Amino acid sequence: KQSITAPQAGEPARTTAAPGGPRGKVIAVYSPKGGIGCTSVAVSLAAALASDDTPTALVDAKLQFGDVALFLNQHGKRTILDLAPRADELDREILQRVLIHHESTGLDLLAAPMRPEEAEQLSPEHLTKIVEFLRYFYDYVVVDTASALDDVTLAALESSDLIVLLVGQDIMSIKDAALFLDLTRRLDWPQERLLLAMNRFDKRVHVSPERVGEHLRLPVQAVIPEEVKTAWKALQRGMPMVQVGGKAGVGLLNLARAVRRQLAQMSAKESS
Repeated sequence: KQSITAPQAGEPARTTAAPGGPRGKVIAVYSPKGGIGCTSVAVSLAAALASDDTPTALVDAKLQFGDVALFLNQHGKRTILDLAPRADELDREILQRVLIHHESTGLDLLAAPMRPEEAEQLSPEHLTKIVEFLRYFYDYVVVDTASALDDVTLAALESSDLIVLLVGQDIMSIKDAALFLDLTRRLDWPQERLLLAMNRFDKRVHVSPERVGEHLRLPVQAVIPEEVKTAWKALQRGMPMVQVGGKAGVGLLNLARAVRRQLAQMSAKESS
């Protein structure tokens, strides 16, 4: 995949790659329990994966109440809805007009609709085609998903190479994660497509990542500590938490390493 050219401020990255070339990896960030911090983690994960050598796109698939643009202090007039009517005939120029470029991270953002009632204008098929097209222009496509398993969220999960499943330390979050994992097993989704991460970890709570992983029959591969001040500072500055630093930033970097490692293992298995 060829390197992107330097974008102008406020413009999306430009690539000379064309459909038919190497395909990037799609990572969905999901939790069946709302309020666990999916958007914050998705934004930081995408920022940690992005580099000059690995162009990365961030898609807000929380179509009714998506906040990815807000987390990055972006206020573009274009959203994913602008791609829906052209989903069958997408090209690089169309993408450039709709994507929002975030200067400090290098991310290209595909924002959610501005009003919740507009969400119905984007079908699961639209989302699948858009995400699949983005694969040809980015090494990583990170998708922030809603908690409800509606058709659009299922389309995002099914289109992904890897699902980062977020869990907390509370019993409701663990119960919901267990139900979701049971569903993936009944649907025969390969368990190697799942990466379990614990968000907002508080060492004062006597529920360890190891204990949760044992209960869910899937090891916790990354732990992101609870840091309210860091999260608030990141939101106020329109920056990913991973750029602000602190223990939460270290945990998010570890998550990005775990994602790269698991994707590499999956690719090696496929090629063997």
